[in-house]
Amino acid sequence: MHPPLLSSGIIDLLEADPRPSFIVALTPHPPAVVYTNPALDSHGALLDDIATRNEENSEMWEWMTNLLPQRGSGAPSFSFLDVWWTRSVVQDMVVVGANEPAPSLEPPRKVRLDAVQDHHESLPPRRAIPVPDPASIITGPGTTPSASEAADASQDPDYMAFDFRPKSTPIVLPTNLDDRAAARPDMTKSLRRSATDSGWLLPDPMSEQRSFLDVIYSIDWAATPLGLMKNWPATLEQSFNQILADSRPMAIYWGSTYSTIYNEAFSKLCGSRHPALLGMTVEDVWRESSEQLKDAMRILALKQKGIVEDEGRFFVERESDLEENWLEETYLKWSVAPIMDHNSECIGFVHPVLETTSTRLWERRMKMLIDLGEVLVTARDVKSYWEKVIQELASVEPRYDIPLAILYSVENDPDASAASSPLLGPARVCRLAGALGVPAGHPIAPDTLNLQTGEDALSSLFRDALKTRYPVLLQTKDGTLPQALLKDLQWRGFEGDPCRAAVICPIRPTKSENSMGILLLGLNPRRPYDNDYRQYISLLSQKLTTSLASVVLLEEETRRGRTAAEQAAYDQAMLREKLDFQTKEANESIQMFEVMTEFVPVGMCFGDSRGNITFANDAWYKITGYPGTGPIGNQEFLSCVRDEDQPLIVSEYEKLKTTPNVEFEFRVKLQSHLDVAAPLTRNSPSFEKAGLDLAPINEIKERHVLATAKAERASDGTIIRILTCLTDVTAHKLAAEEAVRRAQQAENLKRMAEFATVGMYDMDLDGRLLGANDVFFEMCGLEKVDPSEHVIKPWEACVHEDDLAFLNQKLNAMELEDKTQNIEIRLKTPWTAEDGAGHKFLAPRWVQATLMPVRSTEGVIQSFTGCLSDVSLQKWQLEREKQRKEEAIESKRQQENFIDMTSHEMRNPLSAIIHCADAITATLTRVQELVGVGSESPKDPTQDAEMPDVDNRATSAAGYEDSDTGGLQSEVRKLVESSIDSAETIVGCAQHQKRIVDDILTMSKLDSKLLAITPITVDPLQIVKEALKMFEVEARRVDINLSMVVDKSYYDLGIKYLEFDPSRLKQVLINLLTNALKFTKAGPTRNVSVAISASRARPSEATSSVQFIPRSEEFCDEDYEQPALRGPRDPVFLMFEVKDTGQGLTLDEKKSLFQRFVQASSRTHVKYGGSGLGLFISRRLAELQNGAIGVASQPGVGSTFAFYIETYVPSDSSIREAEEHAAATRAAIMGTERASSAHRKGTQSGTGGDSPIVPRSDASAQISGILVVEDNLINQQITRRGLTNMGFTVDVANHGIECLEKLRKTDRYAQAPSLGGGMNGSASPAKFPLSVILMDIEMPVQDGLTCTRNIRELERTGMITGGRIPIIAVSANARMEQILEAKEAGCDDVLVKPYRFPELLEKMRIVMSMVSAGE
Repeated sequence: MHPPLLSSGIIDLLEADPRPSFIVALTPHPPAVVYTNPALDSHGALLDDIATRNEENSEMWEWMTNLLPQRGSGAPSFSFLDVWWTRSVVQDMVVVGANEPAPSLEPPRKVRLDAVQDHHESLPPRRAIPVPDPASIITGPGTTPSASEAADASQDPDYMAFDFRPKSTPIVLPTNLDDRAAARPDMTKSLRRSATDSGWLLPDPMSEQRSFLDVIYSIDWAATPLGLMKNWPATLEQSFNQILADSRPMAIYWGSTYSTIYNEAFSKLCGSRHPALLGMTVEDVWRESSEQLKDAMRILALKQKGIVEDEGRFFVERESDLEENWLEETYLKWSVAPIMDHNSECIGFVHPVLETTSTRLWERRMKMLIDLGEVLVTARDVKSYWEKVIQELASVEPRYDIPLAILYSVENDPDASAASSPLLGPARVCRLAGALGVPAGHPIAPDTLNLQTGEDALSSLFRDALKTRYPVLLQTKDGTLPQALLKDLQWRGFEGDPCRAAVICPIRPTKSENSMGILLLGLNPRRPYDNDYRQYISLLSQKLTTSLASVVLLEEETRRGRTAAEQAAYDQAMLREKLDFQTKEANESIQMFEVMTEFVPVGMCFGDSRGNITFANDAWYKITGYPGTGPIGNQEFLSCVRDEDQPLIVSEYEKLKTTPNVEFEFRVKLQSHLDVAAPLTRNSPSFEKAGLDLAPINEIKERHVLATAKAERASDGTIIRILTCLTDVTAHKLAAEEAVRRAQQAENLKRMAEFATVGMYDMDLDGRLLGANDVFFEMCGLEKVDPSEHVIKPWEACVHEDDLAFLNQKLNAMELEDKTQNIEIRLKTPWTAEDGAGHKFLAPRWVQATLMPVRSTEGVIQSFTGCLSDVSLQKWQLEREKQRKEEAIESKRQQENFIDMTSHEMRNPLSAIIHCADAITATLTRVQELVGVGSESPKDPTQDAEMPDVDNRATSAAGYEDSDTGGLQSEVRKLVESSIDSAETIVGCAQHQKRIVDDILTMSKLDSKLLAITPITVDPLQIVKEALKMFEVEARRVDINLSMVVDKSYYDLGIKYLEFDPSRLKQVLINLLTNALKFTKAGPTRNVSVAISASRARPSEATSSVQFIPRSEEFCDEDYEQPALRGPRDPVFLMFEVKDTGQGLTLDEKKSLFQRFVQASSRTHVKYGGSGLGLFISRRLAELQNGAIGVASQPGVGSTFAFYIETYVPSDSSIREAEEHAAATRAAIMGTERASSAHRKGTQSGTGGDSPIVPRSDASAQISGILVVEDNLINQQITRRGLTNMGFTVDVANHGIECLEKLRKTDRYAQAPSLGGGMNGSASPAKFPLSVILMDIEMPVQDGLTCTRNIRELERTGMITGGRIPIIAVSANARMEQILEAKEAGCDDVLVKPYRFPELLEKMRIVMSMVSAGE
């Protein structure tokens, strides 16, 4: 034999297998038997029948070689020659083994012991595996069996002949591979394999073995003598894999400690001790027979060959869900074979086990039934019959199957009244005939039981048992067998084990008669009530019934013998009379039958055995659809039947030759040439009541017919005629299919409800729970009970008191509106959550409840159903988010207040600094002019009276200069110029300070995400011009050419006004222009230009001259999106390029741009100063407006900073408002320019100017009086002095209340005429001529916005005359939101501190012009 095959171990197993087994090689083709084990060789006839493929065994060979699951070939078992064969596929070979014969489906027949042999002889010969004598096989030739073996063999009764299980044959295995090859040369030829073949490999375990393998892998093998699985010897691992693939129970005992491992089939024999026995010793596995097993293994280890077999009874511990663990009586037949290593040393044992419990129990029980039958046939009356039954049951040995027996005879109660109860039937009484295992006077077996009025346990149980014809099972675990009745009984079973179940067997002589006796029989406590036990009880019941019937018939036979003669004469006379009557009645019946057949909805026909129909009613023609009404011959009606059903009809009529009647179903084709008839079966109203949606008959393509045929035979058995009845069952078929579908749907819904994650319930209108799943009970905190047995009202018990009224409202609304309602309610059960840090939160449990009404078949709402979804987490998160939102809003408000306060407090001093510096500059400039005039021409004496004090001082200075002879005039001029330069330096520093404050405040808003983009409708070119105008003076001072270039793309779009935030755009332009001027003023070429272009597409590096900086990740956050930019679509992108001819930037310097507090290089701050925030803020402002910023630069040539923003086309109304505002602004600017021109002409002619700063002109003549509302005394004083120097009339107020009081004293306040003024003729005091109000916002007592609202309210009520009073808000609050808030409060415009007086004068004129234009 090939070495890999011999060393694989599977041949060892087959050699030791007592069952006939063989191996079929699938390749090369055709398949052939390549190996047979000794057990099969010993049965030559069986080997001849299966070794070669022929017609008789073709089905078996098809099953063995065809591995595809078709035509039954894929089944794991196959029956051939009354033997069940199983197969296992190993690579390209099939291992086939014989098992026990197929179990018989017939119950065992009653066989007497003395007739067993004769019965066997009368049986037809059958092919079976010959069974050698076990004793002779085990002992071998020349030896005698042991005494115990002989005793066991002699005790086997004759009915063992029915056991066709194959007996094992001991095989002496060769001890080495050479011996095996020499011993079987005939089976090695076809097993030649290559040296590279991997040998026999086990197939992948079946899916049902997965769980057992999981158990194997979960065992801590390191704690056992076997050690870790990865360290197991190859022989152990190979042997274990082989028994895992075997369907028989098998175990392996390994090593000197006999450590145990077994397969899944063996684990079932271990009962509740599995898997604890894995790795244990043989003493732990086999407690009763461990020594016997160890002796056998020691003998085999010494012999190093052979097999030991034995059989015995064992008790397996079984688990029970409702009871304690119990012992199961089990009979096992086992064998032991050694496992040898390559050195022929015995290293373990294989222990196959065959369970023979069913056979041994059947033998024991059949012997008891046979003995009982032999005794009962000797009874001659019913009384003696009961005595023999109880005597025979008492004599049964062993008594395991009869631990308890109570026998009662049942008879009519002679003491009962003549009238019986219609509900309980005739009065019957049970009298005790005998009992086994019951002490005298025990309550389980009273002498008499009244079945009609008795209330004790046995009476009710017997009443129920008499209603059925089968044994009734009673069990302690379900309460049908009360535990109280089992106390103090004398059990006859195993060591006094109490019964866990019993059966009640009613004893009826015949099927039509009442029961004459009742047997209460206790069941074996160490055997389950399985099919074998049920069959045994059924046979026992049949035995008692048939034997009692024999006794009853014997008594009846004796009684009938006495009246036989009288009855015969009477019967003969009555027969003649009856015959005449029946003849007349038959003729009338035929006539009535013919009339009735025309009205019944059942098709009827008469025909002969050849298929000719002689008569058929109209219903038959309508059901079959056969045309015509005459006789039908030669099975012509089959043309109306579906082709698939025609053979069925023919075969069923053939059965009538041997059976009296047949019943079958077939389908009728609807004839296309006939009108579809209405269904003949009446529509059952129960279909519609049940809600079944059945298709109408005229919509189906075939009709289902139920046929019943009965043959009328002659005396010789020949068929005279056949009556066939046809019933249209199409509607019933459809109803049955629909009912099955509904049942499957209901089962699916029930399964879904059990696995749902929401609570599902059903309640009546009173709130009582009708049904619910587990989740509902868990949510409500209720213990799960059966709602049909307990009254549960979850709403009242589980819903929070505050939500109960709302829930009742929803329930009433559901009932009144007949609509599904949804509600969120709280339950009393708390909800607990745990965050990532391990903190637990306790919160109310919120559920989303659905209330859906359920209507009855009459359409009335009878209950409601729905589901509960736990929304506690969402509620808790919502509360947390709400709290966080409130905290964030409060934090944002505080941050805004802080920023506003910081802005206000830093800008206020800057405003005073700039105003004072401007005043100093103006004064020194005037001094410089006066000094210059005095030196050139003498003073005009005519001007002394008109010149202000400052002119007088200048004249004195001029006189002093005339008197200076040593250059004093030059010294004074230098001092004045130095002072003017110092004042301008102060203004420049203040402006620089203002830009730094703006940058810091802007950075603070950006970091706090408080900076908001507020688009308004403006002219982009005007914004650029305003930005350039701010740098005109500085550019001229350093000789820089400042220009603006508008690209053709801007005009091509035809746009003039766009919506964007002008303040943010101007801020970016100011930052870029500041840098451009700063880095250009020292160069040889000094040019700075601002170019503007527009496009519908977003600019890119391909369409521009700069490289844009990637968008910051901070602005990708959705939390910092600008709400004002979400709505508009179809944007217009504005591109701005600030180009200078400065020193330029290197590549390294460009990399550090646009970062916080970072400049191009360290020398930049030393040479030019700055904070390093301008470009960073410019980048953020551009990105906030959905744009970007970039740079292109060359050292020594210059730099270009470009950015673009996203703008939107405004609406028509917004454009009109912007145009009106622009027109008013242009009118004011034109007036200002004309006034400035006239002022310059007057100055040149020596006629103009009465103010040292800005003389009044004609354009400002309309501004007569200015009311300054300011709480800061310094700003108040500086503003008043500056405006006064300009020639305006100024009044001041400290807060809003004081402003309103002074407003009442102006010429704009309407007052009732004074009655006394006209009588004395005195003139009223002059009122303040109010033209403009400069309103501070942040003030004590009353703020500026409130004061402005009060002024506008006075205007609406008519308390102000002369139209609208222009109000300009003057404040350090620079946010766009605050500017818009001021305008909404009624301010006409806003001027942000710090400002300069020319800006203030221009702002007042623009506002005056706008107000005048508006009026």
